[in-house]
Amino acid sequence: MVRRMVCLKGALVSGTVGFRFAVMLCTVAVSLACASGGDDINDGDTLVFAIHNEPDRLDPPNQTDNTTEDVVRHIYNNLVEFDEDLNHIPGLATSWRVSEDGLTWTFELREGVSFHDGTPFNAEAVKYTLDRMMDTENPTRRTSLYEPFIERVEVVDEYTVAMISEKPFGPMLGHMAHAAGAIISPTAHQKFGKDFGRNPVGTGAYRFVSWTAGDRVVLERNETYWGKRPAIRRIEFMTVPETSSRMIMLENREAHVALNIEPNDVETLKAHPEVEVSNRPANGWYYIGMNNQKAPYSDIRFRQALNHAVDKEMLVSVLLKGYGRVSDSLLAPANWGYEPIFSYAYDPEKARALLKEVDIPEGFRVKLWCPSGRYTAVVPVCEAIAGYLKDVGLDVDFQTFEWATYIDMISDPLEETERELFYIAHAPSTGDADWGIRPMYYSEEWPQPGKPGNNRYFYASEKADALIEKGMVTADQEVRKQVYADLQGTLVEDAPVIMLYEIYQIIAYSRGLKDLSISPLGLVFAHDAYWSKD
Repeated sequence: MVRRMVCLKGALVSGTVGFRFAVMLCTVAVSLACASGGDDINDGDTLVFAIHNEPDRLDPPNQTDNTTEDVVRHIYNNLVEFDEDLNHIPGLATSWRVSEDGLTWTFELREGVSFHDGTPFNAEAVKYTLDRMMDTENPTRRTSLYEPFIERVEVVDEYTVAMISEKPFGPMLGHMAHAAGAIISPTAHQKFGKDFGRNPVGTGAYRFVSWTAGDRVVLERNETYWGKRPAIRRIEFMTVPETSSRMIMLENREAHVALNIEPNDVETLKAHPEVEVSNRPANGWYYIGMNNQKAPYSDIRFRQALNHAVDKEMLVSVLLKGYGRVSDSLLAPANWGYEPIFSYAYDPEKARALLKEVDIPEGFRVKLWCPSGRYTAVVPVCEAIAGYLKDVGLDVDFQTFEWATYIDMISDPLEETERELFYIAHAPSTGDADWGIRPMYYSEEWPQPGKPGNNRYFYASEKADALIEKGMVTADQEVRKQVYADLQGTLVEDAPVIMLYEIYQIIAYSRGLKDLSISPLGLVFAHDAYWSKD
């Protein structure tokens, strides 16, 4: 059952303004019901996203999932932005240059820009934002994106800022374009403190209006936006966990954009006269993490055996309905620096032989954990993987968990965890090999007590560490590319995870909605979107 009806939206708004808003929405609903065809439908100036999980904190360096980032990217701007091909383009910085020694990056800032609360945007605001992120006494979730590499930020003048490092930092522009690098209002952050994530203030095309827990986040057009003025006045991000509900809402035009569409539902949506479906490669990839420090996962032969045990081609063709590709690296092709290495062929006999080499007895028990939602076809995929592991003689203790519980369980430090095998994904919002690989496989990124880390597999390799460090401090992009090719080769050989696949980004949206921007980052933007009768 669809839990929300269009005419009830205004019920959340009180007073005269709320009444006018409710009447407006009910009028739109009536016009939709009476319309004789799609070309006559005019959804007005409101755009409703049906999203699969509620956003977290709308604080750029403290958000870690795509749903939250979708909202964040509408509220804030970065110094450097991405275009639809992940090229770097000017944002709040109009230009930039790097010194010959690669140690100083200087950014010229856009003038005449204000935050949504009226605070002027300038070099001091940039310094405030970055100094906050580099505060190791009060780290954000994304402090490691900046603190190890930027030594200090200097205000050159009101609209010029310099970032100084002890060593060259090759992926600097990608890090500036990451959502964590969005510039926040110093005034608002000082006012709201730890509650800033519920009271976000940026310079973006849309400003924050309200957040009803478990229901929706509402944004409205920034009428003084420095860039191109959006055509759509209001955006609502509605939390709708059930896939079937998101589909029905889209078909009934109670929502206009539906995210995280299941492959099984694509043909049904394609057949609907009022729905368009986009299917594009994205920069994320999916895999089964392994606790590399726990025997027998600490033995490369055991890890390679598990890779050979799983038929990835079947997972893609049957469970993903072909909307994906089998991974041939630990980086997706949409990311800068990707290099195809190889995929572990489905070979259960080889898997059994490797298990025998490691003296794994028949019926050896392994734990496989899986989130119950969030990812496409995740439970059927994990169930299939459990079956493949059983086929090579393992006894699989398979468990599913709700996402909030799950992410905590797979993020515990080594001394506190019982995890062995667990399904997870990664989509680096820098679009660069450094952030696609370093947080996941650098030995300095193990989760520690009181310090989060994304190397949840406790992988450690001196060779991989050396290549990761070399890639960070290499300014020449062609040299960097070769470094990351060597690094990907090392990682695939070491098999710290069970390589699976990349899932194509399937977005469904209402017919008549034009110029919706679908990014390889796995994000959807409505900055340029508009309604058309054509």
